[in-house]
Amino acid sequence: MHPPLPSRQAPPTADVAPSFPILEQRAETTLEDYVAGIVWAPDSRQFAVAGGEGQVFLGNITASGLSARPIGEHLLGVLDIAWQPKGEHLATAGQDGTVALWNAAGQEAKRWRPAPVTTDRLAFAPGGQLLATASGRHANVWNAQGELVHAFPPAAKAIAGLAFDKSGQHLGAASVGEVAVHRIDSHNYQTRRFLWDAPCLTVSFSPNGKFLAAGVADGSVHFWYLNSAKDSQMRGYGSRVTWTGFSCNSRYLGTCAGTDLIIWDFGGKGPEGSKPIQLTGHTDQIECLAWHPDGPYLVSGGRDWRVSLWCPGKTAQALDAQLAGSEVTAVAWSPDGRQLAVGEKSGQMTIYQLVLPVRV
Repeated sequence: MHPPLPSRQAPPTADVAPSFPILEQRAETTLEDYVAGIVWAPDSRQFAVAGGEGQVFLGNITASGLSARPIGEHLLGVLDIAWQPKGEHLATAGQDGTVALWNAAGQEAKRWRPAPVTTDRLAFAPGGQLLATASGRHANVWNAQGELVHAFPPAAKAIAGLAFDKSGQHLGAASVGEVAVHRIDSHNYQTRRFLWDAPCLTVSFSPNGKFLAAGVADGSVHFWYLNSAKDSQMRGYGSRVTWTGFSCNSRYLGTCAGTDLIIWDFGGKGPEGSKPIQLTGHTDQIECLAWHPDGPYLVSGGRDWRVSLWCPGKTAQALDAQLAGSEVTAVAWSPDGRQLAVGEKSGQMTIYQLVLPVRV
């Protein structure tokens, strides 16, 4: 049985505004696959869903509600999904070893096999012109048409995390013992290696370009100052750190290990020697998290069927908590920050609206 939710105020009505930010359910539908990932189109009206058993879905939000239809598949399951920023294409990678490009109408534009091994990670550059893939030890960069632009030298071990920085000029690849930062330059590709003596599982750049962070399998978070390569770490997690992410203003680094949701404050003198913010409320493993694209909010979803809305730095308690129908497996904010898509293991898809207090 799922645990009870904490009490909260009733959702707003047409003539009653909330006294604090909440999530209000707007639409829902059920897919014939469990939700492994969700990405939004740049217009915040369309979204795509990666099915854990292999289907790829394209969804739309209209005045009449929410609809989603299958547009294709990857045999055995979809591993990652990404939508092209400022563009109309989305990319998927599957257990079948292929990467596919789809247009906004749901038509497959191209499918190829980047490497002899499975491609586990995808990342579009912020400008949308480049798509990065991680296949085993190999990080490659492709143009928006799926043509190879550059293949970086292989890492020593398989790549576990992949991410571009905000400028799109650097690609981070986390693997055992290092985070490699590849400079994307057609005339002079270079790689800087930030070393650590344990498997790095995630890679995150701060939006202001000052910090690089990695979640580590030894139960720590490691970060580096990019201008000097000075490094530091925060320990004490009960298990491996499987998620890291900076808030949009670079003030906070969110980290997650099991049921632990820990926030580090990078303002002022930074997190070294400071006490972190611990957000409590989940009673089972947290599966997915997402920072708001233009605000202070963080949302989390877990195996306890909870979707929680937080405002780190303001309160350690959830602003709102919604009860899903099964384990929550994916959360994603729309680019305009107004809507939150939530996916579940059962295939349930729900769209929430972020409702903010009225400022007087």
